[in-house]
Amino acid sequence: MTTARCRLLIAAQPLEAGVPRHVHDLLKHVDPARFAISVACPRESELWGWLDAMPHVLRWPIAGERQPAVSDALDLARLVRLMHGADVVHAHSAKAGFLARFGARLRGHARKCVFTPHGWSFWSAGGARARFYAGLERASARWCRTIVTVSEHERRAGVELGIGKPGQYRVVHNGVDPERFARAPAPHAMRVLFVGRLAPPKRPDLAVHAMARLARRFPGALLQIAGDGPDRAALERTIGELGIARRVQLLGKRDDVPALLARASCMVLASDYEACPLSVLEAKAAAVPVVATAVGGIPEIVEHDVDGLLVAPGSVDGLAAAIATLLAHPQRARAMGAMGRRNVLARHTSAQMVQRITALYAEAVRQPQHADVPDGAVGSP
Repeated sequence: MTTARCRLLIAAQPLEAGVPRHVHDLLKHVDPARFAISVACPRESELWGWLDAMPHVLRWPIAGERQPAVSDALDLARLVRLMHGADVVHAHSAKAGFLARFGARLRGHARKCVFTPHGWSFWSAGGARARFYAGLERASARWCRTIVTVSEHERRAGVELGIGKPGQYRVVHNGVDPERFARAPAPHAMRVLFVGRLAPPKRPDLAVHAMARLARRFPGALLQIAGDGPDRAALERTIGELGIARRVQLLGKRDDVPALLARASCMVLASDYEACPLSVLEAKAAAVPVVATAVGGIPEIVEHDVDGLLVAPGSVDGLAAAIATLLAHPQRARAMGAMGRRNVLARHTSAQMVQRITALYAEAVRQPQHADVPDGAVGSP
């Protein structure tokens, strides 16, 4: 006797970077013999293109606008229709998360709905806007069964603001595919790699200023910045003003990050806030030591002085000193990198992440009387 496949609907709105990669890695390891999968995402997203290689996954287009838009009503209607045949709905990120959870409320499917914020929306805002976003999260938390945060820090932030109930939360750290980063490291001496969107939260300007501090002590040092975004022009001006144009390469958006990591002496992330950055886990999987700010979930995945170095956020001096330590002691850097890969294999592979997430899908399908479900949630019996 065959068991019917679980019908899984995934909704994800971001066009690039961590969320599409997370969902792609999730789908690569979900067993198609157990799950019939549909994905709603923008046509222009990286995820849509990557799904070309997964013909068993059905794709449905939604709009890519991050801000409220007229198209939201059409997307909501489409999600509500798709939910009709779904056993589990998993929404990723703020915009798709709100629309999918509202659709679950309209359908009476709150017990089938799982939500992953990938960094709370109010972290990127301030003042009245941040309070408004937090209010939306408090309201829509009642329309889903489980909130999956990618770090304990993210979970605490939600609970402290009264978003959902503590029993709704599950922490599942991000995972990466170690085979994608399995090439033997061949680091170029003095090469530092920054991977991330050129936008305020990632603070690429701090990495550039740190390189300016290091220029005299390490005349051969080179900072490569892989990524693009709205701050590129401002970053180019800063590089020119600091007179380090020969020390910094703006590589733009790249699809060969594993190769870039294999040639790096260390990877740097200077963010003001993070949930559980994939770039850090990717560097560790590539056996590259990490220099990162001790914010959000980063201290949960980087052990200071074991597989990387943690510094205070906003500190150019701290960033420069940590990079200098690794450049000046390449054997120590290689040992940290090797430990990082061992730690990823032990705790942070995408297969391990998927095992934990699909266990939550099984809970939603069984729908037991459980503290996960908030009192009065729409769809509760």
